[in-house]
Amino acid sequence: MTARLERLERLFGLELADRTARLSALIGALQQTGDTATLKALGRELHSLKGAAQAAGVGPVEQVAHTAEGALLAAGGDAESARACVDVLSEALARLRELQAQHEPAGPVQHEPTAQATPKPAPDAETGVPRDQGSVRVSLAKLDTLLTESGELAVTQLRIAQRLEELRGLQRQLERWQRDMTRTRSARARLRRAHAHTPGRDAEGLLRAAEHADQEVVSILQRTRELVGDLSQNTAHLATVANAIGQEVMAIRLLPAGTVFSPLERLVRDLSRQMGKEARLEVSGTETEIDRRILDELRDPLMHMVRNTVDHAIEPPAERAQAGKPPHGTLKLSAVQRGDRVQIVVEDDGCGLDVEGIRATAVRRGLLSAERANALDTPALIELIFHPGFSTRGTVSEVSGRGVGLDVVREQVNKLGGDIDVRTTRGRGTVFTITVPLTLATTRVLLVEDCGQTYAVPSSNIERTGRVRASDLHQLEGRLAVQIDGRAVPVVELSTVLSTSRAGVTHAPDVWRPFFVLPQGNRAVAVLADRLVDETELVVKPLSAPLTRVRHVGGAAVLGTGHVVVILNPSDVFKSAAGNLDRAPRLAAAEPLVAQAEKPKHRVLVVDDSVMTRTLERTILEAAGYTVVVATDGAHALEILDQTAVNAIVSDVEMPRMNGFELTAAVRQDERWRHLPVVLVTSLDSPDHVERGASAGADAYIVKGRFDQNDLLQTVGRLL
Repeated sequence: MTARLERLERLFGLELADRTARLSALIGALQQTGDTATLKALGRELHSLKGAAQAAGVGPVEQVAHTAEGALLAAGGDAESARACVDVLSEALARLRELQAQHEPAGPVQHEPTAQATPKPAPDAETGVPRDQGSVRVSLAKLDTLLTESGELAVTQLRIAQRLEELRGLQRQLERWQRDMTRTRSARARLRRAHAHTPGRDAEGLLRAAEHADQEVVSILQRTRELVGDLSQNTAHLATVANAIGQEVMAIRLLPAGTVFSPLERLVRDLSRQMGKEARLEVSGTETEIDRRILDELRDPLMHMVRNTVDHAIEPPAERAQAGKPPHGTLKLSAVQRGDRVQIVVEDDGCGLDVEGIRATAVRRGLLSAERANALDTPALIELIFHPGFSTRGTVSEVSGRGVGLDVVREQVNKLGGDIDVRTTRGRGTVFTITVPLTLATTRVLLVEDCGQTYAVPSSNIERTGRVRASDLHQLEGRLAVQIDGRAVPVVELSTVLSTSRAGVTHAPDVWRPFFVLPQGNRAVAVLADRLVDETELVVKPLSAPLTRVRHVGGAAVLGTGHVVVILNPSDVFKSAAGNLDRAPRLAAAEPLVAQAEKPKHRVLVVDDSVMTRTLERTILEAAGYTVVVATDGAHALEILDQTAVNAIVSDVEMPRMNGFELTAAVRQDERWRHLPVVLVTSLDSPDHVERGASAGADAYIVKGRFDQNDLLQTVGRLL
């Protein structure tokens, strides 16, 4: 057996032990309660175990899981009948435990993230686990706790920073009080002179109290200034420490995507041989590092997608030959980091989704009426493949048709705060793009206020923000829309999406309303709110039982003020918004959309990790006639520069992965871009930072605290 297969089998031994424990708990729960949720979880666990066993080439485990799954399916959806097959499931569990003993790792398996001594040993190409035997094993549960606590530390730093701002506000009040007291000194002096010859007890007491108050204000103000200075330094130090700890913890937890990708190569090979097809898997981005917990959660969804692709999408060799394709089908699996998100793409060159077949199946199964199904466009029909139990297959096989598949994928991805996009071309193939956070410890969010309630929306899911007046909205196919970048985007109220009352909340047609744009694939929707409050970092708290899945809700968090805020699930919000648009009555008359403006002469690249800052600068530049493209950090900006020609760069300094100084230096070192004007817009205003920006090659340096849109426009205009 090759070293590679040995590693895979050892990893499977750990997974088998984990899944056997979960099956034992689920069988016990089924025997006691018999609820359908447990039934569904059992079916998925057995299906996933079967796929994992097939990927590792462990036939006995695969057969036991398949038999148990078949017994469960034979019981139907009736919980009482399913409870009756507990004996069969228990026998299967006993057999799995026997097989588990055969696959126990012979030695210590460095499967979990480890804390390394320096120098850092080279990782294994397949598992990402260091080969150095001097490593210290750390349990995943402890790493989860450490990651959560580091996130809490980061949020605590933000709360302290907020208290610092409140203390500065008190300092400003004291300074105003001191100025007011100073202005009364001449009046007090006149009053003292007026009563010098006829002193009165009341007047003398009032003057002494005023003088004492004057002295106290000076003393308190001085102490407040000292506290503000000390707290400012401590807050800055805490921010540095919190950021360093967060990065170190994340580095410990990160594993390469190849950890999950590698076992799928054998799965594709075995499935294609079993089904009489020719298919091969091409992987890229295996070195892309992702949080271990996210990788674990994506393991089953990716396995389901690969199985479905080989079974449903890849045609037999003869059929591919008739279509002018090579006899072997190709699956491409890739991973790439985009800012604080990771994109995992599953692409095939198969037959593509049968949209009409999906439409017919939805009607046949009673999911939609014929009239409603005929009215749906292609993206809406594709959404149906994620419906639980949806399958166009009329027969059940060992590979598919059992109703376990893409609904699992979407559910798992949504639990991670991600989304999934599908693009398909009939006869040419399908592309599934899964986008998930890089980490689950903290999330950067946009705080949105609507109808007196504050919500949080993950910033990475927001394409842009803006504002619009009701009188400026146009019509798109009889529905309200806003013009953004030359395209019409449909508009819906957040209160309509969340079904909250707007009683007493009205806006005049000429009042500016803020909105945020949620994209999904080639579609997007602009969601109107009453106010965009701020952008901040939060520690997400998942909902606990019985509220593990609440529509529109992805979790909760505590703000720096101590208030609890609901974190919205962008995928749910988009689906509800799109559904509300479909159900909304069409407007009677169709007004023509505003003609798209002539393309500006110059294109500017705006680089900032804050969605609000990006949108502000983008809006200012676009209003001045520039074309604007945006990037979330320096590394993302370099990717864009490789693909898109720009005339100038406007960049923040403090950003993840690559900051503005590093971006400027990289631009100056590349012959293609060395003459591009670079403007740094940042809150760092010390002479050292300005000098560092100039040394890196920046053409201009604008401080956010003194930011003025005219300065930005004049600076960019002068450089171009």
